[in-house]
Formats: sequence, C-alpha cells, structure tokens
Amino acid sequence: MILPLSIAHLVALGVLKLVIILLFISPPWAALPLGLYVLFCAFAPLFPRFGFFLPILSRGSRKQPRVALSFDDGPDPEVTPRVLDLLDQHGVKAAFFLIGEKAQAHPELVREILRRGHEVGNHSWHHFPFLMLKGRRTLRQEIAKGQEILKTFGILPVAFRPPVGVTSPALWRILIEEGMFCLNFSRRAGDMGNRRIRNLAARLLDKVRPGDLLLLHDVRPPEGGTDYLLQEFEAVLAGLKARQLEVVPVSTLVGRQIMKREAVSGSAAEAFYDDLAATYDHEQFETGVSLARRTEQALFEARLPALLRGGERVLEIGAGTGIFTLPIAAKAGEVLAVDISRNMLNLLEAKARAAGVLNIRTLAANVEESPLEGPFDLVCAFSALEYMKDLSSLIQRLGPQMAPGGRIYLLTARRSLFRFFTQMGNAMRQGLWLRARSRREMTRMLEAAGFEVVSIKGHLLRCLISGGMLLEVEARWPDAGD
Repeated sequence: MILPLSIAHLVALGVLKLVIILLFISPPWAALPLGLYVLFCAFAPLFPRFGFFLPILSRGSRKQPRVALSFDDGPDPEVTPRVLDLLDQHGVKAAFFLIGEKAQAHPELVREILRRGHEVGNHSWHHFPFLMLKGRRTLRQEIAKGQEILKTFGILPVAFRPPVGVTSPALWRILIEEGMFCLNFSRRAGDMGNRRIRNLAARLLDKVRPGDLLLLHDVRPPEGGTDYLLQEFEAVLAGLKARQLEVVPVSTLVGRQIMKREAVSGSAAEAFYDDLAATYDHEQFETGVSLARRTEQALFEARLPALLRGGERVLEIGAGTGIFTLPIAAKAGEVLAVDISRNMLNLLEAKARAAGVLNIRTLAANVEESPLEGPFDLVCAFSALEYMKDLSSLIQRLGPQMAPGGRIYLLTARRSLFRFFTQMGNAMRQGLWLRARSRREMTRMLEAAGFEVVSIKGHLLRCLISGGMLLEVEARWPDAGD
C-alpha cells in the first residue's frame, strides 16, 4: 500500500499534541507551534538537500575522493554538443536532466547523449520555476509527460530532479506511483541557469568536497557567450583533477540507477530493489536489519532437513539475491526462484554459476499476477509476503499447484507493537506500508485454501507486550490418502 510517510508527518503529529496541551495550559500560546510549523513548511522545500516532505538523494559518501557532474535544463543545440565533446576529452560521464519539451524539439541531441554513455534524468516537461506551487494534477502531468517523451529513446528515467531543486508535499506520492525517486544536488555555483557565469569555476571549486553531486547547466548563457562558459567548465574539470577528486557517473556516486535501458514501467517495490540489489547482501547482514535476517536463517536451517530430503521441486517467492535459494538448491531437484527485481535475480544467477549450481530457474515477475507452473513439493518465502496485495488469493492459487503432501514454509512479518515501528520506518524510506499479519489471519487464510496448518510460531523480540516480530508458518497440502 502506497503510504508516503515523511518527517513532515511526524513533526505535524508532535505539533498537534503540543497544541492540545497548550490549549489546556495557556490557549493564546497554542497558536505559536502551529504558526512555526506552517512557516517551516513554507521554507523547507527551498533547501534542495532537506528531505522534509520526501527522501531526497543529493550526494554520495564523503569517505571516497570522488564527485559527480550533472547538467540541467538541456538539451541545447549550441551548448550540449560542446559539453559532450569536453566530457569525452576528459573521459568523464555525467547525468543530463532534460526538459521534456526540449528533448522533443532536439531528439538528435538526446540520442547523442545516450550514445556517448551518459545518463538521463527527468527534469519535468516545461520547467516551471514554481512548479511545486501548482496543483497535484499539473505536477503529475509535468512528470508523466517528461517520462513519455524520454521513453521514446528506449530508456526509462527513474531519477527526477524538480525545477530549481524545490520540492512539495505532493511530489513523493507521484514519484512512488511512477517508480521514481528525487535526486537533487549538494554543490552548485549559483549560476542562475547560466545567467551568472562569471568565475563560475572558482565559486564551485571553492567549496567542493568529496561525495558532492555538482550542478551545472548546458544551456546558452544570455551574457558572456558559450566560449566563456565552456572555459569555465574546462576549469571545473581541471580543478577537480588538481584536488585529486575522481569524477564518476552519478549512479556510481549515489548508488542508485538514474535510468533503465528498457522503457517499461515497474512497481515502486521493483524500482526500489533494482536499485538496492548491488548492496542488498551487505545491508541484510551488516546493518540494523541483520538481526531479523539472521533469525530467519537460523529458523530455516533448523527446519530444512525435515522440509527437503532430496529431489523435490521448490517454488521460492521473493528469492532476491539467493540468500536462501542456494541452500535450498543443494537439497532440491529443481528450484523456481521468483522475484520482482531482475537485478536481484541477476546476482542470484551469478552466485549459482560461481557455485556450479545448475538446478535453479529464475523468473522476474510478480507472483500474484504470473501463472504458476506446479506441482511443487515445497513453496517458501522469506520476508516477501509483506508486499503482497492479496495474500489470501495467492494462497488460494497455490493450493491446486501443490503436489500431494506438499508443504508451505513461510517467514513473514508478525503484527505487533515493535513491528509497527519498523513499518513506519519503511514507509518513510520506501513510501510503502508493508503488511504484517497475525497468527489468526494466517491460520484463516491457509485453512480457507484447503491447507492443514502444521505450526505457526512467533519469534524475535518476544516479551510480555509482544508475541514477536516474525511469524514462522508451516502448512501441508493433503495427499490422496488423507
């Protein structure tokens, strides 16, 4: 469920509580926090790096001596070709955030940007400076129309840079629905769209730091001339080299795709995990979520000998990068690994090749919509059911695809007080509310579909006020003799 929860919502809740308290203590003072909140909401969007209304990506890690270049407001027939030549001379790749109507007017320039290996992002259709003050419908049209023209070049931008870097409360939901994210910048020269290019390089280089995403413009300056502008760009590249700052592609700096090479829209979850694929294993075992993942591993390893004895056919839902797939394949006859993210499955396939495992078949699809190819002796899922829109219907569909006596083994989010806070955190990160379910719900869905429930247990942070954050579910499909 799309739920674009943000810092603004949490602050608003705190302000509301404070207002209620002040109404009982001193009513005239109750208007103060409310007024400050409104004032803060008015000015927060003017800061391109401040993710008050939505998550904003604007730079990379400060730990490595590298930066990235981005160009806004093109393509421009006078400036863009010369910028491309300059970048080629220095062996540098950049990201071009294109205005839709200009891309439509100069398709040859868009093709040339892509041919030379640069990345392309969406910068709206018209580039209204005050786009974020317009209605939700206009904002949606500006983004969608920009996407449509850029799709004609065989790409799908997933990064959107709002005009002037200004955001609004309406932006995040629209981006989630488009499978996109907001990418701004961390360093600019105050060139005002190339209206102020005198000493541009000096102003930019004076404050540049490792990890910065630099903002420039590939449009003809009203004053100063294109030759002078290109000299300043040359000075920027030379200055970065002198400071021993490597210029890398924007996607490399920020760790997320700027565009896809296939112009096919996917879900918000697909876009999120496509971007996360390269660092997924590290996140799962080296960050705060490792406790849950290691608990799942321990539970699964304990049950694996009883679930698989050799030669079975297995369906794994939400296989990801293969954290559980390879151990399953070691004991199974065949594994069908399904995931919404092609990038995740590519990593799974690479692991399988490296290990010499030949019995894994991958399918990039939404298991709720794709046909199922049974019979399966085992169906399993590990923290993947939270994304399902209608888990009950999926379980109903699984029944006829089960081999007699086949098993379902699921590890999924359990509804609890502690889980609620992780759901909130995910809503602020992904904009999606991941579903958690109770033991009673899981029992009801399985029995309604004809499965026999073997066991349902709660795990992880069990205490007096919580039955745990994780449900371990095992069920059996009746065999012919039952």
